[in-house]
Amino acid sequence: MAARKIDTTKPAPYCMTITFDIDPRDEAEFNEVYDKDHLPNILRLDGVEQIIRYRDAKPNDKGHLVYTAVYFFSKADLHETPEWKEISDLGRWAPDIRPKIKARARRSGPVVAAFRKSG
Repeated sequence: MAARKIDTTKPAPYCMTITFDIDPRDEAEFNEVYDKDHLPNILRLDGVEQIIRYRDAKPNDKGHLVYTAVYFFSKADLHETPEWKEISDLGRWAPDIRPKIKARARRSGPVVAAFRKSG
């Protein structure tokens, strides 16, 4: 099947990736809080369209599990707003999970192209 380019005549959506290094002992709690507490709060924020999470197949060289979340926004720099900060700090995420994160990296910018299979 050929790929077809998604319509870019509309304003481009924005994307942010955030990667976390987690000790394997904290994995179950990390996933529970992220999926059942943190993400439902974030999804309430106007402009958050979709979130996809995945884990690297193998731990990194320090033995940490590496999780990445891909956020799709309809507004530029949504993650830099006071509203994002406020909603991101709700629930168990800030007090219970943030202290357990071993490393974090965040990147963001406009989506310049997106493709989907045709047919």
